Amino acid sequence: MSIIVHLYAWQAAIVGNARLGGQDLRALMLDDPTAGTFFPRREGFRGFQVEGGFEPSFYTWFERMRARGLVAIRALQAVDPADWVLNQAPPSLPRMPELVLVFPDRNVWYGHAFSRPLPDGTVEGEGFVEMPETRPVEVLTVDAAERALLSATRDYVGFVDGRARKDESSDVFYAAMGRTALELLQDSEDSFRERLVALRDATRREYRRRTKDWWPEKPYKKTQRPYILESADQSLQRDDYLRVMEAAGLSWRAVRLACAAEGIHPLSMRNERTSEEMLPPFVLEPGYAAIGERWSKASSDALNAALNAR
Repeated sequence: MSIIVHLYAWQAAIVGNARLGGQDLRALMLDDPTAGTFFPRREGFRGFQVEGGFEPSFYTWFERMRARGLVAIRALQAVDPADWVLNQAPPSLPRMPELVLVFPDRNVWYGHAFSRPLPDGTVEGEGFVEMPETRPVEVLTVDAAERALLSATRDYVGFVDGRARKDESSDVFYAAMGRTALELLQDSEDSFRERLVALRDATRREYRRRTKDWWPEKPYKKTQRPYILESADQSLQRDDYLRVMEAAGLSWRAVRLACAAEGIHPLSMRNERTSEEMLPPFVLEPGYAAIGERWSKASSDALNAALNAR
């Protein structure tokens, strides 16, 4: 089983920066990225590339980097402008590495490399390897990113809500995506904490449902129920990066910003170019591409700001 790359990178940044700040923070994802899975393959994850091979432990690798003067570790994402051009789109930019290590005199980028078969018949496990920088990314403050995302979300909702067909599921889904993000960004602290409790309850039920569906022995016996629930709850604990943000002492607004931005995935012109299905008509209306690209970029900037907050 492959690790969940983006969640691993996000938690590496959150935990790494907290440890640079003096906290002895850990995360289950970094302790065991296959926790809760039915058939864990811990030997398949090599960890991080170092001189002479790989270091499987995030914490050991991190301390080696700290000893070299590490200032910050960042998890970054960016929008590809080619995704928002319908006709004669330019070539896509190279994939951005998931992590950047910030040293006083340089940045070192690490990207995820999937496992691959070798000529001798063995399999080289996945891991994070040093990669060249593909493009610079500015990390905004939480305040600046929140303002930009709120403005872009209002524009998206104002454009899509009046054009989405109420009897078409895709239209309804992408219109609701905007409204949900807007509600989140306008939550008070108390309202957001209530929403987060409800969201975690719903996510726990979904993890338990999926675990029962995927349980390898069918039908499963009643005696196996505790193990199914334990597996689901472990998987949820492993993936819950918002709880790791809270444990790191990040502000509730940073947590809210990440929660809102994570759910933003507007239909792009790449979807229109490559989809075999008919997309909602609003995607091709004048003005949508500019609004959608702005919203997509604002959500990417918001995740960068929230995940890398100190």
